[in-house]
Amino acid sequence: MKEEFDHQDFIASLSYVKRSKNRIGVVKCLGTTIKIPSDIANEMNLRVNQISAVLSDLKKEEICICLNESDKVGRLYQLTPKGLEVYKFLKDI
Repeated sequence: MKEEFDHQDFIASLSYVKRSKNRIGVVKCLGTTIKIPSDIANEMNLRVNQISAVLSDLKKEEICICLNESDKVGRLYQLTPKGLEVYKFLKDI
């Protein structure tokens, strides 16, 4: 994962997140915290499998990371530095 990212990378990530209300919701829900998918699902009133799919997509785009990938249950997710920048932009929307 890159710690630094350029403006175009940020714009591409922001555009990607904004194209889905569920991606926006997950980014806002994660914010500056660490959460498991079921916590996010409960807060967003969605099914865990929906949240897991969104988290998988966000991971591929390097917007969030899983802190304990080897665990099959209770995986912890947090935003990457790029994800935090997207969150800062979205949090007031």
